[in-house]
Amino acid sequence: MEYYPKITIITPSFNQGQYIEESILSVLDQNYPNLEFILIDGGSTDNTKEIINKYAQYFSYYISEKDNGQSHAINKGIAKARGEIITWLNSDDLLLPNSLEIVAKVFRENPNVGLIHGNAILFGKNQKEKVIKIPDYDLKARYLSYIPFPQPSSFFRREVLNEIGTLDESLHYGMDYDLLVRIALNYEILQIPEILSKYRLHKKSKTNNSLGFAKEWCTVFSKVLISLPNSQFAINTLKSLTMFNDSSVKYKYKIPPSNLMVSLLYFLNMQMHYYYITLDLNTVSAIATVIKKLDKKFYKTEKVNVLYYKSKLLNPLIIRFLRTFTR
Repeated sequence: MEYYPKITIITPSFNQGQYIEESILSVLDQNYPNLEFILIDGGSTDNTKEIINKYAQYFSYYISEKDNGQSHAINKGIAKARGEIITWLNSDDLLLPNSLEIVAKVFRENPNVGLIHGNAILFGKNQKEKVIKIPDYDLKARYLSYIPFPQPSSFFRREVLNEIGTLDESLHYGMDYDLLVRIALNYEILQIPEILSKYRLHKKSKTNNSLGFAKEWCTVFSKVLISLPNSQFAINTLKSLTMFNDSSVKYKYKIPPSNLMVSLLYFLNMQMHYYYITLDLNTVSAIATVIKKLDKKFYKTEKVNVLYYKSKLLNPLIIRFLRTFTR
């Protein structure tokens, strides 16, 4: 008889009534035989509570009360979770059919893996659907630099949290990146080719706050550098761009990175893209110049040069106009 590990899905929610029913059904329609479904609502004032009550019998636990934000809500769910495998699915995102069957099989076949991640489909109103593809190179370096995979398509073992702890509630944009770093420094991570979820973009998406992500990711990556040996050059590089945030708290690690310079390059590249989104073209130019000095090959292969020239040759009004044709 095939063994189905208990999988816990935690859905944090706040005023997402127009999306949450579709999200709930994407979990229930998995028909996974050992599912624990937890919903933590932050005291929504729209029709969310009505929808929660409609499906109340299917939740292992649910509550609607004021909380301190998404990180706090997810941690409340983790405290109730009893699954061997855990993830959170935001109330505007969706699981694709058979995702939990795939996840269970991969974890059964890979007992040493602490986290797995797959692909996702990006979608939304006035948004052309496209697959978010996971890069297949430099993954270990990327895990310390940013999240190279869509969060709704990632799952981790409960025992990982027992050792490294839950989400940092002081972070509202970088809490999943911080968790990934802690896992990557202590556990094996496995990418899989399957598309597991759909990641929705809309006007109220946190994804739209690029500056919020940029700043909190600086905090996390600075902590990475403080925690690891042979990182002074990278620290000095961040300081030269006023991106370094000192911390007295360090990450514990069992698996030190083999090439911190590569992680630095990917971190700077991601920061550059965030600042380009916010049209801070001077910062884009400054970051691109540093990347070119560090590694000319990376500068070209990762198309850093493209953003550099755009930041120099185009003004914000033209960039905004061009974006209307690329959605």
